[in-house]
Amino acid sequence: MDSLSRMIGIFDLFEGERTVVTVEEVAAALDCSVPTAYRYLKTLSTAGLIAPGIEGGFGLGARIIQLDRQIRLNDPLLHRAGDVMERLIGEVRGNLMVCASYGKNVVCIAQAWPDRTVLTSYDRGRPMPLLRGAAGKAILANLPDHRLRSLMLANAAEIAAAGLGRDWAEFRKTLKAIRKQGYAVSVGEVDERNAGIAAPILSPEKRSLGCLVLVVPRKEFDEATIPDIGAKLIAGARAISG
Repeated sequence: MDSLSRMIGIFDLFEGERTVVTVEEVAAALDCSVPTAYRYLKTLSTAGLIAPGIEGGFGLGARIIQLDRQIRLNDPLLHRAGDVMERLIGEVRGNLMVCASYGKNVVCIAQAWPDRTVLTSYDRGRPMPLLRGAAGKAILANLPDHRLRSLMLANAAEIAAAGLGRDWAEFRKTLKAIRKQGYAVSVGEVDERNAGIAAPILSPEKRSLGCLVLVVPRKEFDEATIPDIGAKLIAGARAISG
């Protein structure tokens, strides 16, 4: 792992309720010396991405808040998603999310959540697993083969446990079927009280940008409505991508 990758890896330490890390914790996590860990933290601190904590250690810096504001104000994906979800919410019964992905995570970046009785543990910014749930499957099905092969090599047991395939041939076949259908469906895989249907958001070059997801309570999930909802989500996802 090169120095830049190690330094970026510091952000992976901020998970759950963990808001502060020490130099010693960074050194142990990155398997580097304490002086090297301090140098990484100092570099990130100078950039405003890391900041000294009130009670010691280092927390996330103010520049991250600035960057989040920049995304909210100027990201065309978010703007288009908001318009599409506002229109769609009157056509489908449930709540809508737009998700993007990085690594093995799917992250909700926008929501239209009119029914507050539908509870979810995955709000904006909280990572969800890429290998489980409708959102992850919709994104996976549209990743290039080299990315999927790498995932298979590194996560074969997890892929098999998720029912996506016991080997590369099965994994590829499962995702090909999802891609052909145009949307993915899951029931209770990410949040056991909910079900989801997701359509991929693709660039003109067919590169995966994320997905549009409908979330409904599991007890109200009607399989007979899936094709109609799937078609509406596909159309919505295409409208977002332009």
